[in-house]
Amino acid sequence: MGLIRFIIVFFIVYFFFSLMSRYVLPFVMRFFFRRMSDRVKRDYEKKMHEKRRREREGEVTIRYRPDKGKIVSKDKGEYVDYEELDDN
Repeated sequence: MGLIRFIIVFFIVYFFFSLMSRYVLPFVMRFFFRRMSDRVKRDYEKKMHEKRRREREGEVTIRYRPDKGKIVSKDKGEYVDYEELDDN
């Protein structure tokens, strides 16, 4: 009697979760993805609004990037010195 009860309960629980995953889970996932998307969009718009407020139209902003110099390692290849020749 105990084994039959276990099998019946197991199949009822399995059937319930299969229905839940097929019909309810897509709605729940869609809700969470939409909520996450709205949050990312809101944060991006807030960041862009702050950036536009700091840099007003017509202002010129110069940002200096220090030149790190181009260093070519000896493993990258061989330097070839050349001369331009006149065709005449």
